[in-house]
Amino acid sequence: MRRLVIQCLIVCAGFFSGASLAQLPLSKTQGDLTFITGGIGSDESSAMFAAAKKWSLLIEMSEIDGSGRGVWIAGIDIRVLNAKQQSILGVVCDGPLMLLNAPPGQYTVEASYQGKLLKRSVVIKEGDPQKLSLFWRP
Repeated sequence: MRRLVIQCLIVCAGFFSGASLAQLPLSKTQGDLTFITGGIGSDESSAMFAAAKKWSLLIEMSEIDGSGRGVWIAGIDIRVLNAKQQSILGVVCDGPLMLLNAPPGQYTVEASYQGKLLKRSVVIKEGDPQKLSLFWRP
């Protein structure tokens, strides 16, 4: 009985930790892809970083300011292309972070911010979450 009570307390502690209390934005689906965009505020960004290990890909988006620091940005147009270079996702990000679940394979991520396009290739493997950091320079 005592062991059961201790196990319950450990589980409850996980539910009430700071990252668990923060709400993830709602997930959306386009075709075979599920995604979340957001990361506005420290609670939401912390929740997204904590959840990232369960998603195929985490994309971080920032602009390099005049002092050389990265400043998170929002309103980025994201397109994901499959291995045949067919567009399979098009979305405007609500924040500086995007979580994406995609089947294993090779993809191209095209991200556009203030008229500047960045292209990156990424290979999604089963059980191997990837992170893609995109930086725009003024």
